Amino acid sequence: MNSLFKKAISGAAALGVAVAGLALGASSAYAADTDPTKGTITITDAKTTHNFSGWRLAKLTDITKDDGGTINGFQIDTINNRVTDIENAMKAVKLDDNGAISATGTKTLYTGYAADKNYFTAENSADNNPMGYLADVAFKDGNGTSMSETVDPWGGDSSTLRAFAQALSAQITANADKTFTADANNTPNNNVPQGLWLLKDTTATSDDTAKEETNSIPIITPTSFVGKTGWGTIAIKNTTPTIDKKLVDQQTDGTYKDNTKPDYAVGDTVTYELTSKIPTFTGYDIDPTLSTTSRKTRVFQIIDTADKSLTVADPVTSTDPVVSVKVGTTELKYDKDYTVSVKDYAGTDTKYTNGHVTTIDLAKYVNKFGSDTVDTSDDVTSVAKGIDEGATVTVIFQAKLNANAKISDSNSTDPLENWNRDDLRYSNKPDSVSDAHKVPGKEVPVYAYKFSIHKTDKAGTKLPGAQFVIKAGADTSNNGQYLGTYTNTATDKSGWKYEKTKPTACTAAQITNNTCTTAGVFVSDSNGNIAVEGLDSGTYEVEEIAPPAGYTTANPLKFTFTIEATADTTNVDGHKTIERVALNLPQNVDERVTKDATDGKTLNIWNAKNITELPKTGGAGLVLIIAAGAMFIAAGGLFALRARRKA
Repeated sequence: MNSLFKKAISGAAALGVAVAGLALGASSAYAADTDPTKGTITITDAKTTHNFSGWRLAKLTDITKDDGGTINGFQIDTINNRVTDIENAMKAVKLDDNGAISATGTKTLYTGYAADKNYFTAENSADNNPMGYLADVAFKDGNGTSMSETVDPWGGDSSTLRAFAQALSAQITANADKTFTADANNTPNNNVPQGLWLLKDTTATSDDTAKEETNSIPIITPTSFVGKTGWGTIAIKNTTPTIDKKLVDQQTDGTYKDNTKPDYAVGDTVTYELTSKIPTFTGYDIDPTLSTTSRKTRVFQIIDTADKSLTVADPVTSTDPVVSVKVGTTELKYDKDYTVSVKDYAGTDTKYTNGHVTTIDLAKYVNKFGSDTVDTSDDVTSVAKGIDEGATVTVIFQAKLNANAKISDSNSTDPLENWNRDDLRYSNKPDSVSDAHKVPGKEVPVYAYKFSIHKTDKAGTKLPGAQFVIKAGADTSNNGQYLGTYTNTATDKSGWKYEKTKPTACTAAQITNNTCTTAGVFVSDSNGNIAVEGLDSGTYEVEEIAPPAGYTTANPLKFTFTIEATADTTNVDGHKTIERVALNLPQNVDERVTKDATDGKTLNIWNAKNITELPKTGGAGLVLIIAAGAMFIAAGGLFALRARRKA
């Protein structure tokens, strides 16, 4: 027992630990009958179960109470076998000449303590009372008021209380006196030997586990005591960072709206919105130099993983591939507040083989990069505005769907997905800041489709050499443009390029010699087939601009069809998946066009050999042709009559 150096603490004095501290009351007092031996510690505000190791630091003796039974005085008696650990921790807390925490300070908490004969006799002596000194002297602000956690937990990152708790946590690592738990029900830990305790969060976390909370910073707290409300209850301040991803579409005003149709043409830009929250970093070390060896550098990374169907640009500028990063409403600056890197996927998930991993790293922001130097030119946003803990981080990320994409048939009941996912890596252990925990986010698929044209004569004979153009409708991603060239080579997977004006038909010689290379002209092959892939859903217009050799050019064919994609009704916009795809023709479509009844993904089109084979029902074309022919005949007769009269 540290009997020589116990000191009654009462009146304005307080012990700055736990939620409300050990704030004391009135000065009049009477001695309690006996000092209690047991109490409880209740750890609140845990959303998931936490495990703590606990070490008893001191006990309270000679407790006095006022006339109302409220504790107003006590003595603090440091546990003998903890004296050395506590004194070593005090030596690790550096102070400047004014007593403030300073990494370059020449004094320590131990300096003042060793000079105070009320609490110190000799180094490592069992008669020393370091916890009494800390409570009565060190854990006070500049006005002599005891530190409190009610507003600024642990007095902020540079408080004496926080620094000591961290140092003691590093000093005491084994042989805990007791284990504690915290859960969502705020279940108390009973039968705890009364006094002051150090609690260290030892909850194990594992990668790829969503919604695990950050570990709590070390806690110094008293047990409960009859006669003092609030003692023995401590609210841990931690967060449960999550990561979300959704598809969005940019609007004309520059804002983004949740996507409702997650399909794209190959070559289109796919825009994603990734969101998370800045964790609570109070009590965590910080390294504005971003040292790789200090183990004090905070980690906060949003990671995007794209399969090989998505081309991710090299991060040459702030818009490649990250358009913007915001914390709350504040837009961060590329290469000043955050960095972007793109690497090949090296994981084991076969969906992402040959894909790419993009890391949006906010280390500069969460470590206040540049704040350690006089030069302010490299200071990040958080230096001036502070780290906005709890604020939403919003990343706009873009990739292009390329020709490696899995293409679904336009009659599919199980469409093929092209995958993209996100993850979050962040510091979640205050005693090991650089060891980051990974939280998995969402996988968001996108889709693309294909259809075919089969060209025959009316009897079903396959016809090569028919020429078509295809125009994207208003409900597609390329409204009003004609499909041009589709590039899918070993070195170029860029997909579709478009034509703004209708392409012109190739010559008969080019068709015969198989040299028609005009962008946007689709020619039926020797089997009468045209395959078109890499489209998004919507309406398309097909126009035959030149028939096969020997077939009539009268009443040229033009019609529309729709690739209809049905999204699920369970997920919200931005997270939709496609459940089925169908190829549909309008009810009044030209009778020369039908959907193949067998495969449901091919448009069968037949050509008329002459005008007598042209549609006669519902087809005004033949009537117009006959009428035009009659006009020419009549005009010829009139010309002959006038010629005879003139002669």
